[in-house]
Amino acid sequence: MVDFSKYYRSYKYMQDMLKSDFTHNYIEEALKDGDEGKDSIFGKTNEKVIDMDWVIAIEETLPYIQKAIDEQRRFIKQAENVVRIKKAKKILTVEREEGFAIYENRVLLTLIHKALMFVDDKYSKMKDVPNDSYNNITMNRHLELNQQKLDFSVNYVNENHESLAEDLDVEDIESLSDFDRIRRIRQGLNECLATPLMKEIAKEPQVKPPLTQTNLLKENPNFKKAVELWSFLDTYKKQGFELVGEEFNGKMTDENKEDVYLAMEFQHFMMSITTNPALRKMLQEKYEEENALAKEEADRPEKVKEMVLEAQTEAVRKEEIEKLTAEITELKQKIAEQKQKIEEQANIIKTQEGKIAALENERESHAKQVEQMNADFAEKTRIAEENFANRLSAKQKEFDDAQTAHNEYVTKLNTDNANKIAELNTNHSNEVAQLKSDYENRIDTINKENATATANLKSDYEGQLTSMKADYTSQIKNYEKQIADINAENAKNVKELNDNHAKEIKTITKESEKRMADFEKETTKKMNDTIADVKKKAKDEVRQAEKTAKEKIAEAKGENKLFKKKKEVFEAAYAAGSVGLMAMLAEKYASEGRTDFADHLVSATAAIRAIMIAPTPKGITLTMYTHGSAKLLKLYAGVTRYDVAIGDTVSSFGGVEGQPVFISFAGVGSEVADEIAGKIKETADCKVTVSQNRRIQSTGIIGIYFCGE
Repeated sequence: MVDFSKYYRSYKYMQDMLKSDFTHNYIEEALKDGDEGKDSIFGKTNEKVIDMDWVIAIEETLPYIQKAIDEQRRFIKQAENVVRIKKAKKILTVEREEGFAIYENRVLLTLIHKALMFVDDKYSKMKDVPNDSYNNITMNRHLELNQQKLDFSVNYVNENHESLAEDLDVEDIESLSDFDRIRRIRQGLNECLATPLMKEIAKEPQVKPPLTQTNLLKENPNFKKAVELWSFLDTYKKQGFELVGEEFNGKMTDENKEDVYLAMEFQHFMMSITTNPALRKMLQEKYEEENALAKEEADRPEKVKEMVLEAQTEAVRKEEIEKLTAEITELKQKIAEQKQKIEEQANIIKTQEGKIAALENERESHAKQVEQMNADFAEKTRIAEENFANRLSAKQKEFDDAQTAHNEYVTKLNTDNANKIAELNTNHSNEVAQLKSDYENRIDTINKENATATANLKSDYEGQLTSMKADYTSQIKNYEKQIADINAENAKNVKELNDNHAKEIKTITKESEKRMADFEKETTKKMNDTIADVKKKAKDEVRQAEKTAKEKIAEAKGENKLFKKKKEVFEAAYAAGSVGLMAMLAEKYASEGRTDFADHLVSATAAIRAIMIAPTPKGITLTMYTHGSAKLLKLYAGVTRYDVAIGDTVSSFGGVEGQPVFISFAGVGSEVADEIAGKIKETADCKVTVSQNRRIQSTGIIGIYFCGE
């Protein structure tokens, strides 16, 4: 966004300066008088107005954070150990343990999280707000100021359609929009978190305020900048942005007009000095004189300035001179006192310098003692090394003799081992050949058993399928009988309602007639009205009861018809999906080497479950289906997207960890079925097969088949 900060400051300064100016007020009143009601402002403004102070603060600190990370600060732990090596030598080693979780690195990690949370809070509230504006302002004025005629015409058009930048990695960040610069610092902060150093310490405890000012945080320029950003984020309490959404329907407010008037006046002034060089020259000379006078006043000492303004007579000047003399005398006395203090401090400094010199002599003496001790230590070390070298030479000869004897023994062992290895290889080859023959015979036997079991399984499954269809037909007849019973019950309820209302009407009518006889002279009209209201109410209640009963009957018939139609599609999908699942189970049991897997398949058939995702006129339904029994799990009312049910589908699985899952879809894009398969693989660790059922063409359906507990 364009930075109008200085423009706004100039605008407020101009308003304040011209508030009491005659020319300004005169022209403004003339502009108001020339208003014919035709001024207009049309359009809309949708804009994200961002306080760039916090954006710039993070932008400027990011490079320092990245440099601090690149420095790879380590905390070095050292431990001295004496280690034995070959030939009985002893050396002194230093074990180095490098750790990244030092305090300063954890400060960086905490700061990055702190800044990212700060930015994300604002980004999440702005990201879906459009930056799309179009405005048109028009204003015309025709004025006569004394003998001067002026015409003003304003036709201002402002159009802005923001689009997000594809590449945020640019050298000139001013070429990006304000919102893109926020996206850029989010990207930079996330890149910092993804560095090896930050990943290494990601699980370390973060730093809690207040910060401990270590030498590294105070002296290293990169860490100093990081600490400054930490302080800025802690003290920044503003919202940081404004979301503007406003429409203009043509009418300009008085405040809008006054702003345009000020612009017209300034335009009139600029055109005047452009077309009148003499006026420009006169105003420039006056401007320079005023500036010179202001500069002179600013440069003049305050005391002298007061004296010039107040010195009206010789007596006053004399009085001021006497005052100044007294002040000078007082200042001289203070200067003398300060000189005395300075001399006292000088004496103290001289005494301290003497002590420092004595300490320096003492330090030199200590240095000479240390130098002598180092020399003695070096001589003792040389003698110890010579003694050690002699002992080491003797030990080396003993070791060489032992090594020769050892080599002869190893040669003999190698010869004996070679003979034994040749014998073992021969025996191993014979055993491998025998095992290979046994394995091939076993494979032939298993293949024959699998073929027989598959044929038996197919026969058993076809018999079960025939039995299941018979069960489905029986259940449909039961539903039809239930509907007939509901219809009969509703008809009975309607008749009872009618009879009850008839009795109530008869009772009310009888009571009304009795009351009419008792109060015929006084309340004839009132009772007639009451009777009419009661009769009308009774009729309305009867009609409403009949309507309710009809609606319940229609709803029951519609739901049965819808369920019956869906059930037929479920049966067709279930038949195909079950076969696919049984094939996957057969493959699984065969790969596990089960000789009785046919029995396992028979028991698995009873445990087959299916979750069906299908459309209805009311929306997408999620239904559990098993052996002719359907249970509605959820209805997504008014929804046509299948993917809305993915989360509930995966959460409906139970006890299927490691078991095969078969997904069949028809009349639906494969993307949703593939997405369901991916979610199941992630959450249940199952082998999932997806297949399109081309036999079902009338409606879209997704079936997920598995063996539940």
